[in-house]
Amino acid sequence: MSTLTYTGQLVVTSCWCGIRLAVPDDLYRVAKRHKGRRIYCPLGHEFIYGDTTDEQLAAARQDSQLLRKRLGATHDLLRQEERSHIATRGHVTRKKKELARVKAGVCPCCRRSFQNLARHMAGQHPEFKP
Repeated sequence: MSTLTYTGQLVVTSCWCGIRLAVPDDLYRVAKRHKGRRIYCPLGHEFIYGDTTDEQLAAARQDSQLLRKRLGATHDLLRQEERSHIATRGHVTRKKKELARVKAGVCPCCRRSFQNLARHMAGQHPEFKP
């Protein structure tokens, strides 16, 4: 009988059948990182890992690209809404000024001042509908 001396690190893990065993750290990392690398328990069962590290990284990259696209689309919509809001604010400001002039007695059609604007509008501009 001979003695084996191992100076690396071992990872204690367990197979799906429940047997616990120690696997060299570098073999364990390679098996988790790449599909196709197999580790077997003493009973001959193949270790089954979920997604490999490479697959997880690829999925994370794809998710981040999708998020960037969504963020860009949301940013474009926000800029469009801001421009629309600025335009609407301009229309509201113009209408407020026009209403203030009408309240002061200035005709919105001919821009002349009248003390009795209501009588002027009924007589001179009957087709005007505010």
